[in-house]
Amino acid sequence: MKGFKSILIISDTHFPFQHKDTIIFLKKVKEKFKPDKVIHIGDELDYHSISFHASSPDLHSPSDELLKAIEKIKPVYKLFPEVDVIESNHGSLVYRKALHHGLPRAVIKSYREIIKAPKGWRWHFDLTIKMSDGNYVYFTHGKTSSYAKLSQSMGMSTVQGHFHEKFEIIYWASPVGLFFDMKVGCLVDDKSLAMAYNNTNLKRPIIGCAVIINGQPKLVPMIINKRGDWIGEIL
Repeated sequence: MKGFKSILIISDTHFPFQHKDTIIFLKKVKEKFKPDKVIHIGDELDYHSISFHASSPDLHSPSDELLKAIEKIKPVYKLFPEVDVIESNHGSLVYRKALHHGLPRAVIKSYREIIKAPKGWRWHFDLTIKMSDGNYVYFTHGKTSSYAKLSQSMGMSTVQGHFHEKFEIIYWASPVGLFFDMKVGCLVDDKSLAMAYNNTNLKRPIIGCAVIINGQPKLVPMIINKRGDWIGEIL
């Protein structure tokens, strides 16, 4: 199988609590890197209102939040009609809640049906794909933030989301090759009430996404000005 030349990794979007410039940013990223494979690393929706943690009474009801999230994510469907989505702690909240209350999986809609995604959107627990340089890369939502631990355990390059404040590429080598462990930040609105749990953390979310070009990883930060707006350029 021929490997993928340009892989775009969309970071945790948490719709409807995404950064306001997410869509125009992703459009520019698509134009610049022309991906032949798109992966959403998970937490595509936030599901704040059905979280196992306390939710804000000043935010939407579960029904309203879902409707708003679907409306906000629709432009992503248009930009990327074919996406591999990694299962995640927020993205799977509907199923986790159903399990908690003893409901069988058969009575719950599929991921695609719930968020009205195109047929080209496919969900995976994790995913390994071949890159154009002949090497393989493993994608998971978030297993460990320790220094290159996941990549070294897997014996291949790895990509993770989940850790909003982590935006990094760590290289390591073994007798059989050079590998990377990449963490891709997020695309959230840090000022949203849904993200208020992070206010006590000195580290802030890093907004951006990532690409892998011919087997080489590249972080793509969304550079934001003092007003909180994206500057409109991919640097």
